[in-house]
Amino acid sequence: MKADHRVCVDVILPLKLSVEISYLLPEGKEVEIGSWIVVKLRGKQYLAIVNRIWNCDESQLEKKLLEVEEIKTEIPKISQKQLSFWKTIADYYLCTIGEVFKSACPSYFFKQVEKKRSFRKATNSYVLQPVKTLSPEQEEAKKSIEAYFSANQHTVLLDAVTASGKTEIYISLAGKALEKGKSVLYLVPEIAISRQLEQRLGAVFSDQLFVWHSKQTPAARKATYDKIVAANKPYIMLGTRSALLLPHSNLGLVVVDEEHDGSYKQSDPAPRYHGRDLALLLAKMHNADTVLGSATPSLESLYNAQAGKYGYVKLTKRYFGESSVKTILIDMNKAYAVHDVKGSFSRRLLQLMSKTLEAKKQIMIFRSRRSYASWIQCPQCGYVPKCPKCDVSLSYHKLNNSLNCHYCGYSEKYEPLCPSCRNSELSLRGAGTEKLEEELKELFPQANVSRFDADITSSKTEEKRVLEGFNSGEINIIVGTQMLTKGFDFANLSLVAVINADSLTAQQDFRSDEKAVQLLHQLKGRAARRQDSGNFVIQTWQSNYPVFTSVIEDKYDFEALLTQRQQFAFPPYLRLMSITIKDRYEGRTWRASKEFKDRLSSIKGLEYMGPVAPVANKLQGFYSLMFWVKLPKKTSSAMIKSEIAKMAEDVRMFLKPAVEVIIDVDPF
Repeated sequence: MKADHRVCVDVILPLKLSVEISYLLPEGKEVEIGSWIVVKLRGKQYLAIVNRIWNCDESQLEKKLLEVEEIKTEIPKISQKQLSFWKTIADYYLCTIGEVFKSACPSYFFKQVEKKRSFRKATNSYVLQPVKTLSPEQEEAKKSIEAYFSANQHTVLLDAVTASGKTEIYISLAGKALEKGKSVLYLVPEIAISRQLEQRLGAVFSDQLFVWHSKQTPAARKATYDKIVAANKPYIMLGTRSALLLPHSNLGLVVVDEEHDGSYKQSDPAPRYHGRDLALLLAKMHNADTVLGSATPSLESLYNAQAGKYGYVKLTKRYFGESSVKTILIDMNKAYAVHDVKGSFSRRLLQLMSKTLEAKKQIMIFRSRRSYASWIQCPQCGYVPKCPKCDVSLSYHKLNNSLNCHYCGYSEKYEPLCPSCRNSELSLRGAGTEKLEEELKELFPQANVSRFDADITSSKTEEKRVLEGFNSGEINIIVGTQMLTKGFDFANLSLVAVINADSLTAQQDFRSDEKAVQLLHQLKGRAARRQDSGNFVIQTWQSNYPVFTSVIEDKYDFEALLTQRQQFAFPPYLRLMSITIKDRYEGRTWRASKEFKDRLSSIKGLEYMGPVAPVANKLQGFYSLMFWVKLPKKTSSAMIKSEIAKMAEDVRMFLKPAVEVIIDVDPF
């Protein structure tokens, strides 16, 4: 090579950069696309990925490009397939590839890379067990799924009632994939489910099982990352949505369990992807098969199955035989009118709980809000304590005697005297899980009552104690939030009750009814899973609301919900985007929103709404306003998305550096 020519590389940095950064490669050094290198930007060192290699001439050398500082040959390079996956994510979700890189290899990864460690072989704590024999119904469902795969229909929706044994079908399909030398990705929506499922899968697959979730230590996740990169034999990866961004190779099967679950959606930070949709993309890139499983499938998946885009297999029988679960709707208006209420519970529910405990059975109480009181108020002057950073009321947590914000984590000591009028004590409003736990301990002093919510699961030890205690029968009553609905199999659970079910439908979300129906059916499916009889109780102030009546009739009327979506032009009949304008100053937020609206209006025929203030228009010190954009399911949508992304960048630059513009594609 001539002296006046040098090799240059364009790199991917773990930063939100809209332009590529180029560096000079040291003379005599070689790299490949996907190689890891160390570079300096604005005086700070970064690990980066080589994205392009090119020769620069003398005129380009005059730009005084910085040199690559180090080539990390000890780190396995990122494959072309992985880079292509990252680029597709960035293009669809309108973010930078640097943001995808940062999400795939977060900060702990870079810290662990720099550490020199001697890895010890992990000890296998799994107790191996033979694979369970499938029931005739399970076997038939598995064969139907395999028939779709053989017929080149590589995505199948498994619509299986709760307690039908979906997991055993997944295990059987995974075993076959591993026998063929293919790896398996098994996705679950919540960490708590992965912890329970780990032992079950480990008993079958032993050291072929890898686990990935955010509660693992950085060293453990880096070790798993290294195992996947170095894998010379097929593996089964059990993980939450972030497992999608690992450097998988040779995938043959992807399982998305509880595919309807909202936890698969990554809301913040970018990339704001949906795990189910990304799983389908990843499977397609690997020519792998995909099973989407749920007892209450999402309307999007049912729509795609109806359209023939997915195969459809229905499993209607429970593994341990049919049980008799009676749904009881309790109208709290009538209960209060005749003084038939004690604390947060109707007397009828308390009677059912007493009979259940007498029969040596267990009880699950569901409440969608944690804390002791969801808000507090002065009965004299009306003062409500609010978070200083967010436009939301503070929740009272009795255990710590604190007022907490569930949005930003702000906390302050609870003082009962009203700070505004100093004349009265604050009153507690809205019972959360902590309050229900206390009431139940007073109502049933002989019973062992425990709570299972985000406050408890923040401690792995406490989470394990509660789950194992309820599984063994040591705990009689468990009180919890949404995480109780997902994937748990409690053999002795006979009564499930929902307190203040109205909060499930009182959401500013076009999917609120769908989500409520799904959650209620999932909760009902927790009861009497071993052929016993059981009860499912809903306490509500709206006893005639269609969602609750559909659960009584044991129907998941998705056809009616789809008709409603089509009538009002919502997904899955079109695509939806949200654009959020954020700033620390309210006036500047409105100014930026007006600027953005003027630009949106220039797109002919575009249907949008906004700017509108969200329910909580101030979070973590930032004011926000939102736009909603509806896009037709056409190829032209990609062009419109790109145009909107450019407008967002123009507004950012116009009011730089104050305003933040956040685009969320498929926000629900």
